[in-house]
Amino acid sequence: MRKILCALCLLSVLVLAFAAFAEQDGITVKEEDGGEFRPLPVSLEGGSPLPFTYKYNQKLSFYEDPTIRVDRYRVDHSEWGVTYWYADITIRDPSQIRTAAADENTPFTGSAMVPGTVIAKRKKAVLAVDGDYCASFSGQKPPNYILRQGTVYRDIVTPNLEILLIDEDGDFHVVRPAGTDLETLDKTTVDGKKVINALQFGPALVLNGEPVPDEVVLDYDRSPTYSEPDRRAQRMCICQIDKLRYRAVSCANYGTDLATFRDLVMSLGPVQTAYMLDGGESSQMVFLGHRINTPNSSNGKDRGLTDAIYFASAWFTD
Repeated sequence: MRKILCALCLLSVLVLAFAAFAEQDGITVKEEDGGEFRPLPVSLEGGSPLPFTYKYNQKLSFYEDPTIRVDRYRVDHSEWGVTYWYADITIRDPSQIRTAAADENTPFTGSAMVPGTVIAKRKKAVLAVDGDYCASFSGQKPPNYILRQGTVYRDIVTPNLEILLIDEDGDFHVVRPAGTDLETLDKTTVDGKKVINALQFGPALVLNGEPVPDEVVLDYDRSPTYSEPDRRAQRMCICQIDKLRYRAVSCANYGTDLATFRDLVMSLGPVQTAYMLDGGESSQMVFLGHRINTPNSSNGKDRGLTDAIYFASAWFTD
């Protein structure tokens, strides 16, 4: 009899736990179910282990716990003539926007590449997107500035490319080459705040809530080699909407030019800053460990990435 009662109690706990974590369209972890908030360290360490076991399915459109909310969307047959995906992210603490390398033995400077899903699962990311292709392969892209998780890994710049600085409060700042010597500029602090992550790809599509003009976003000199700003291609950008609120946007092949992509991004709602990340086959958006945007590769496999930007939970139940 005691065994039966124990089994029934265990079943009740499991049912309640599942109800707390799973909803029709997403997953919710509630504060009253236990756990605590802990800011994540400024290091290459990942986020909190996601405190549940579940079978992933395409119906999951959001994840929420007391420290993070991610809603993801797919839009087909859009007015822009392209399928696109976007995710809205709200975090509790700036430490939850993070960067990761393909290989942490030679982080951000080696030649290793792995799919975004590998990086996302390793770091326990709720949402991850590709970064800025920070290594140089076969001369395709010159070395660029690399400051990740508070550490400068390469103090070189590509003089014509804008730099995205993410400070200790999680705020975005774009440094533009015009009138600025990027090589001598202190890129470890901005407005008196420590820079935690810096990426150099670009260009910016939106600055201070205003669209960047066509002649700037379509200028080949302001885009990395092979990004072809005036041609249709798969694209990826990261945006700051407001304090600790962000958006990631990706479009499918055959994609858009940068001016159209800028307009698409702005049509989703006001953003303070929108900054281009690597595109083409590298455009990868990973939600709860699964890629949610459609790959466009010749062999049907995900291209390896050198690095990623991700958003992690800071809710710990241990």
